[in-house]
Amino acid sequence: MIYTHVMQFFSDETIFPSVFYSNQFFNLITFSGFVFCFGYVSQLAYYRKPFKQVYKRMILNGLKTLVAFYISGVAFCVYVDGLPLNLNTILPIIILEVIPGWSEFLVSFSLFTLLGLVLFNVINWLTDRPTLFWVVCLSLLATTFIDYSAITISQLGLLIGTSMFPTFPVIQYLPYYLIGIYFAKHRIDFHRKYLLASIVGTAIFVCYLFIHEFKHLPERFPPSLYWIIGATFILYIYYIFSKLLDRIGFDLRLLSMIGENVLFYLLLSNILIFSIDHAIGIHLIIGPIKGILLSFVLILVITYLIRIVRVSN
Repeated sequence: MIYTHVMQFFSDETIFPSVFYSNQFFNLITFSGFVFCFGYVSQLAYYRKPFKQVYKRMILNGLKTLVAFYISGVAFCVYVDGLPLNLNTILPIIILEVIPGWSEFLVSFSLFTLLGLVLFNVINWLTDRPTLFWVVCLSLLATTFIDYSAITISQLGLLIGTSMFPTFPVIQYLPYYLIGIYFAKHRIDFHRKYLLASIVGTAIFVCYLFIHEFKHLPERFPPSLYWIIGATFILYIYYIFSKLLDRIGFDLRLLSMIGENVLFYLLLSNILIFSIDHAIGIHLIIGPIKGILLSFVLILVITYLIRIVRVSN
């Protein structure tokens, strides 16, 4: 996600045509993958434990992510949109009336946590009933067919989608969250039926591209069915690969640190990208290789800051 944000801000697809394809690829898989992983770790952190033991942590973490959205959103408005830092800028963000760019994913993660809190017992009950579970997941995909233009309330748009602004609606992406919980709870490993299902999802996406002669992608904002299911095969392969690395005991400390502090990395990388764009954005146009290098530098800077904080504590 950091790399994609770097390229979206500091590259030019007319100069580097390959950037268009890499951006769209990562756009397709990144948020869906994050939601799946979020569901997976939520099962380990919350849902396998008694509600009384975890509900305070869920509330706290949901609010922490919401605050991260506020900070990122205000930074975007000030650094990128050039708005003054005053109540007129901040208040609409606080009440979720204005959803600043490149920050909308944070409020979605906050809502996943808070919705999971409300549905805690329902989710535990549902994930113990495989047939009903998959029926519910497939049924949720039907929400991609709603008339998004009819949703004119910003706060409701965060839940079910809207055409007013880019958002990652919680209900449409909820199957990934639930499947992450299910895979963690039942310790799902490689299985041909899941592989086949993932292939079908991505194949439908590819068929859409063929039908439209690869001239345009399925709708992302707000999400269409084709966009939601397009990443399934790639994400399943990633999942199996990660299980394999875990089995052989592979451990890269930097990746572990990112995983343990993912919210901090995403928030601080956003602030750094917004501030760089404000300072020298128009003079900075980079290609894919330099984009990787800049992303790596940002990650190292954030890692260094985390270590400073840990040492001081």
